[in-house]
Amino acid sequence: MKAKESTKLAVIDSNTGIDWYDQSWNERVFSHPERTIRVGTAFSGIGAPEMALDLLGVKHEIVFACDINKAAKKSYLANYNVRDWWDDVKELDATRYTGMIDLFVAGVCCQPWSLSGKLKGLDDERGQLFYQFVRVICECAPKVWIFENVDNILHHRSEIDGKEVLTWPILLNDMETSFTEAGLHYHIHYRVLDAADYGVPQHRERVFCIGFLDESVDDKGDFLFPAPVKLEKSLYDYLDDLTPGRRYLTARERISLMGFPGTFKQVVSDAQFSKQAGNSIVVDVMMALYKQMDITRYGVEA
Repeated sequence: MKAKESTKLAVIDSNTGIDWYDQSWNERVFSHPERTIRVGTAFSGIGAPEMALDLLGVKHEIVFACDINKAAKKSYLANYNVRDWWDDVKELDATRYTGMIDLFVAGVCCQPWSLSGKLKGLDDERGQLFYQFVRVICECAPKVWIFENVDNILHHRSEIDGKEVLTWPILLNDMETSFTEAGLHYHIHYRVLDAADYGVPQHRERVFCIGFLDESVDDKGDFLFPAPVKLEKSLYDYLDDLTPGRRYLTARERISLMGFPGTFKQVVSDAQFSKQAGNSIVVDVMMALYKQMDITRYGVEA
């Protein structure tokens, strides 16, 4: 266990609810379509947060992106224009972007927390990358940040002083401590969302944790997550071959099920493309979050 010595064990209560009674997210209209969102991402993969902005028609500039995987880099650079690319989050110097980032998104490595992994959590070197995510926030102070990971991160347990405790409160408290030391205050909300509730015919539950900078808007403390919508599509809508019988999904079908359009360029092998789909955030969920929070409010005038 390698959590910071300053860790407090009190649970931060941020079980933000669902917006069941307000206007549905898919009916909302952006308040400031003329503004540009300056974006930074880490553990960028194939750019689901960026693609969601593209598909919504939101004006944006990708200031930086970062991924250590060479195949992911190849796919990313074939599909997006980014000002600065970083190969390793540990080397990402976000101080040069202070005050220049409106939105920062990171799908931090999930293997340390996944039931399909070894569940080493913070004892896994990849689990420690959570603190790199926090460091980037402290250095560039984005107006909004979004953290995505497997839902099991909420249930993972660590041993401290001979006792088993939930890891998630440790991560939240360490994050809050770092923000305070950096002179930042974020209103933090988290909830598990299932892709099937946001237009995609696959059950993919992931925790989304969102932070709103205190100075950014007046009502971030009232944020509610987008309510589920009726699923209009079936798996067959994503298949290229409708011949009856059981078969494996193709790489292109897997990418499509993650919300990427047919225009998304494939520049890697089918095996790599399929793996990239499996590691990605679902684009449709990002679109729902952007609509719900009205992401254009955090942009800048051209």
